Amino acid sequence: MGQKLKKMSGRDLAKRSPMIYAARGIKDVEEWVDRVLEDMETSAIEGHIGTFVEEVARIVSGGTKPGSGVDLQLEPSGVVSLYAIQSADNTKNAGGRRADVESLKRAARPLRAARRHVDMKIGIAFGRARTGSYRADPDVKVLSSEDFWEEVSGQRDFGARLLGASMALSVLVKKRATDEVARLKGEARALFADEDGGLKLDRLAAPPRDMARKSVS
Repeated sequence: MGQKLKKMSGRDLAKRSPMIYAARGIKDVEEWVDRVLEDMETSAIEGHIGTFVEEVARIVSGGTKPGSGVDLQLEPSGVVSLYAIQSADNTKNAGGRRADVESLKRAARPLRAARRHVDMKIGIAFGRARTGSYRADPDVKVLSSEDFWEEVSGQRDFGARLLGASMALSVLVKKRATDEVARLKGEARALFADEDGGLKLDRLAAPPRDMARKSVS
């Protein structure tokens, strides 16, 4: 995030839809800058969380990533378990969930052709309370978060432990480049603020040409 901030100008902040912040009732330039940076930070984190959870599941389970869109393959007691992993229940829309199911079925076909017993599962890392069948294809099981972590790690509370460990990373996530944030706020004030520090909505709707950084440093 710090490197990205260095490449940004105050004008770049207006590239995130101004309607979002107008609808939130944000009228102050400094608050607007803070919210835009928070939203950017959230998007960056979300982009990495899914991969991180998949890697953790593979490490603690000793499983493999077989390809074909499947995230994890385990073979306990001779039964092949194929997993599509989601960090939370709402991270994928219906189309994304269907794509996961198709990937599981595609990976299962050659195994079943070789007379292997295959279980297809969608593992929800956090926030799902119950295990049940996927409505559109009852052959696929959607695991509760506790059931998922118990299957891959042997510990039902592994998800809670992982969240606790992740708190240690929050210091790094929150450690923005202070000087760069101050610079962006200065540029944003010069471009978008009235004399009281309020947002000039007409300028936000049609951002003026960026001014030199050194003039607001």
